[in-house]
Amino acid sequence: MSGFAVDPCDKCEELLQPFLDRDLDEEERATAEEHLSLCAYCRKRYRFEEELRRFVRQAVTEEMPPDLKTKLAELRTPLV
Repeated sequence: MSGFAVDPCDKCEELLQPFLDRDLDEEERATAEEHLSLCAYCRKRYRFEEELRRFVRQAVTEEMPPDLKTKLAELRTPLV
């Protein structure tokens, strides 16, 4: 035994992406849910990641306005 306690926020961070992907076994899911129910900091991070994913999904499905495409094209730097 190393004598160091495992930080539950570290474990939650490790499980966060697989939790959002619904890619955890029952024990890991329960661990993540329990920690999120008790830790405001990790719950806030979870909500941010969840909103970010929602935003990305929405951005992928919405057509970019032509004027924005033009502005972005003007920002490109040529490859040398």
